[in-house]
Amino acid sequence: MEEAEAVSRDDENEATAVEAGEQGAAESEVGIWQQEMARLEDQLKTMRDRYVRAVADLDNARKRARHETAEAQVQAAAGVLVDVLAIVDNFERALETITPGPEASPETKSVYEGVSLIYRQLVEMLVRHGVTPIEAMGKPFDTHLHEAVVQVPVAEEEVDGRVALETQRGYLFGDRVLRPSRVGVAVRAEPKEEKREGEGESG
Repeated sequence: MEEAEAVSRDDENEATAVEAGEQGAAESEVGIWQQEMARLEDQLKTMRDRYVRAVADLDNARKRARHETAEAQVQAAAGVLVDVLAIVDNFERALETITPGPEASPETKSVYEGVSLIYRQLVEMLVRHGVTPIEAMGKPFDTHLHEAVVQVPVAEEEVDGRVALETQRGYLFGDRVLRPSRVGVAVRAEPKEEKREGEGESG
């Protein structure tokens, strides 16, 4: 009887040991899987961050490319428009030269009208492309808009430092200076000292 009970206890202990071993193995496997999951989550986070950075870099590259392309187009257009301005200058000088008087011949008037028509068409084309003249006369001298070529002595203190003469009209291309105005800047003349009575007389 006692032997049977002992065998029974041994079987129970063996079963308990097996269960404990299986449970320990299961817990160890769960731990391994948890570690693997944590590692995969870290990898996923790293890849997600790299993807976000890559998308941002690509977007910035596209913006830079668009900006550089637009800038190149503007520079190319500006170069052509500056050449057109030289033609406009020539037409303005021609119109000043051939302005017909009251007794001008029909041929002179016809030439003047033809030149005027072409000049107006050129100016309208410039306006359509965003080119506008710079208002310079009477404005304070601005190194961004004006190029000083001469000083103009003036007596009035209030116009000192303002544009008193325009030798070549300047133009804007949108908000860019296509060509600065060539101007003369008013400078207040120093008052001449009056000679004192008897000054310079030999005695």
